[in-house]
Amino acid sequence: MIDKALIEMTRLEAAKETDNKLRWDADIDDTRFELYIPKWRITQPWPSRIWVNVVPRRGEGEDESNLSPADVNQDSTLTIEPIIATVKKLTVHKKTIRYCPVGDLKQWEIGEPYLPFALTYEGAERLRIIVLWDITSRGLF
Repeated sequence: MIDKALIEMTRLEAAKETDNKLRWDADIDDTRFELYIPKWRITQPWPSRIWVNVVPRRGEGEDESNLSPADVNQDSTLTIEPIIATVKKLTVHKKTIRYCPVGDLKQWEIGEPYLPFALTYEGAERLRIIVLWDITSRGLF
Protein backbone atom coordinates (compact mmCIF):
# COMPACT_ATOMS: atom_id res chain seq x y z
CA MET A 1 0.00 0.00 0.00
CA ILE A 2 1.30 3.45 -0.83
CA ASP A 3 1.42 6.52 1.34
CA LYS A 4 -1.78 8.40 0.55
CA ALA A 5 -0.38 11.82 1.30
CA LEU A 6 0.47 13.84 -1.80
CA ILE A 7 1.22 12.08 -5.07
CA GLU A 8 3.60 13.85 -7.43
CA MET A 9 2.40 13.71 -11.02
CA THR A 10 4.33 15.02 -13.99
CA ARG A 11 3.61 16.17 -17.50
CA LEU A 12 6.75 15.70 -19.53
CA GLU A 13 5.72 15.04 -23.11
CA ALA A 14 3.85 17.33 -25.45
CA ALA A 15 1.95 14.24 -26.68
CA LYS A 16 0.04 14.28 -23.40
CA GLU A 17 -2.14 17.08 -24.68
CA THR A 18 -5.56 16.83 -26.32
CA ASP A 19 -7.59 19.63 -27.87
CA ASN A 20 -9.20 20.43 -24.54
CA LYS A 21 -7.14 18.78 -21.79
CA LEU A 22 -3.65 18.14 -20.45
CA ARG A 23 -2.56 14.90 -18.79
CA TRP A 24 -0.30 14.28 -15.81
CA ASP A 25 1.03 10.80 -14.93
CA ALA A 26 2.28 8.83 -11.95
CA ASP A 27 3.06 5.16 -11.36
CA ILE A 28 1.23 3.81 -8.32
CA ASP A 29 1.94 0.19 -7.30
CA ASP A 30 2.93 -0.76 -10.88
CA THR A 31 -0.21 0.86 -12.28
CA ARG A 32 -0.26 4.04 -14.36
CA PHE A 33 -2.44 6.81 -12.92
CA GLU A 34 -3.33 9.45 -15.50
CA LEU A 35 -5.20 12.60 -14.58
CA TYR A 36 -6.70 14.78 -17.29
CA ILE A 37 -7.52 18.40 -16.49
CA PRO A 38 -9.38 20.75 -18.86
CA LYS A 39 -7.17 23.53 -20.19
CA TRP A 40 -9.58 26.20 -18.96
CA ARG A 41 -8.86 25.06 -15.38
CA ILE A 42 -5.04 25.05 -15.54
CA THR A 43 -2.97 27.93 -14.21
CA GLN A 44 -0.77 29.73 -16.77
CA PRO A 45 1.87 29.01 -17.78
CA TRP A 46 1.03 25.32 -17.49
CA PRO A 47 2.93 23.54 -14.71
CA SER A 48 4.78 20.37 -15.58
CA ARG A 49 4.17 19.00 -12.09
CA ILE A 50 1.13 18.82 -9.83
CA TRP A 51 0.46 17.35 -6.40
CA VAL A 52 -2.61 15.17 -5.98
CA ASN A 53 -4.31 13.89 -2.85
CA VAL A 54 -7.15 11.36 -2.90
CA VAL A 55 -9.32 11.20 0.22
CA PRO A 56 -12.65 9.56 1.10
CA ARG A 57 -15.81 11.62 0.62
CA ARG A 58 -18.10 10.42 3.34
CA GLY A 59 -20.75 13.13 3.32
CA GLU A 60 -23.61 13.29 0.86
CA GLY A 61 -23.77 17.09 0.75
CA GLU A 62 -23.51 19.36 -2.27
CA ASP A 63 -20.45 18.84 -4.45
CA GLU A 64 -20.39 21.89 -6.67
CA SER A 65 -17.26 22.68 -8.68
CA ASN A 66 -14.94 25.28 -7.19
CA LEU A 67 -14.72 27.16 -10.48
CA SER A 68 -16.58 27.21 -13.76
CA PRO A 69 -15.35 28.23 -17.21
CA ALA A 70 -17.42 31.43 -16.78
CA ASP A 71 -15.57 32.25 -13.53
CA VAL A 72 -12.22 31.82 -15.28
CA ASN A 73 -13.34 33.92 -18.27
CA GLN A 74 -14.06 36.76 -15.86
CA ASP A 75 -10.83 36.37 -13.85
CA SER A 76 -8.11 34.04 -15.17
CA THR A 77 -6.06 34.44 -11.98
CA LEU A 78 -8.57 32.17 -10.22
CA THR A 79 -7.00 29.11 -11.89
CA ILE A 80 -4.22 29.16 -9.29
CA GLU A 81 -6.78 27.87 -6.75
CA PRO A 82 -6.59 24.15 -5.96
CA ILE A 83 -9.04 21.77 -7.60
CA ILE A 84 -11.31 19.91 -5.19
CA ALA A 85 -13.39 17.44 -7.18
CA THR A 86 -15.77 14.81 -5.83
CA VAL A 87 -15.93 11.64 -7.91
CA LYS A 88 -18.25 8.62 -7.76
CA LYS A 89 -17.41 5.03 -8.64
CA LEU A 90 -18.48 3.84 -12.08
CA THR A 91 -16.75 0.57 -13.03
CA VAL A 92 -14.18 -1.80 -11.57
CA HIS A 93 -11.38 -2.98 -13.85
CA LYS A 94 -8.40 -5.33 -13.42
CA LYS A 95 -6.06 -2.83 -11.68
CA THR A 96 -8.16 0.31 -11.49
CA ILE A 97 -11.57 1.71 -10.72
CA ARG A 98 -13.09 4.27 -13.07
CA TYR A 99 -14.59 7.28 -11.30
CA CYS A 100 -16.70 10.11 -12.67
CA PRO A 101 -16.80 13.69 -11.39
CA VAL A 102 -20.16 14.72 -9.97
CA GLY A 103 -22.07 17.74 -11.23
CA ASP A 104 -22.50 19.39 -14.60
CA LEU A 105 -20.21 17.89 -17.27
CA LYS A 106 -19.42 21.37 -18.63
CA GLN A 107 -18.06 22.40 -15.23
CA TRP A 108 -15.95 19.33 -14.43
CA GLU A 109 -12.54 20.41 -13.22
CA ILE A 110 -10.98 17.00 -13.97
CA GLY A 111 -11.64 14.19 -16.43
CA GLU A 112 -12.89 10.71 -15.52
CA PRO A 113 -9.92 9.13 -13.73
CA TYR A 114 -9.07 5.43 -13.60
CA LEU A 115 -7.66 5.24 -10.07
CA PRO A 116 -5.28 2.43 -9.10
CA PHE A 117 -6.83 0.29 -6.35
CA ALA A 118 -4.25 1.58 -3.85
CA LEU A 119 -5.83 5.05 -4.07
CA THR A 120 -9.49 4.02 -3.73
CA TYR A 121 -9.81 3.28 -0.02
CA GLU A 122 -10.90 -0.27 -0.79
CA GLY A 123 -13.21 0.77 -3.61
CA ALA A 124 -14.98 3.67 -1.92
CA GLU A 125 -18.15 4.80 -3.68
CA ARG A 126 -17.16 8.48 -3.46
CA LEU A 127 -13.78 10.14 -3.24
CA ARG A 128 -12.42 13.62 -3.29
CA ILE A 129 -9.48 14.44 -5.55
CA ILE A 130 -7.48 17.52 -4.57
CA VAL A 131 -5.02 19.00 -7.07
CA LEU A 132 -2.36 21.51 -6.05
CA TRP A 133 -0.29 23.28 -8.70
CA ASP A 134 3.50 23.19 -8.43
CA ILE A 135 3.97 26.74 -9.67
CA THR A 136 7.76 26.34 -9.52
CA SER A 137 7.44 23.94 -12.46
CA ARG A 138 5.47 26.29 -14.74
CA GLY A 139 6.82 26.59 -18.24
CA LEU A 140 9.42 23.83 -17.71
CA PHE A 141 8.26 21.42 -20.40
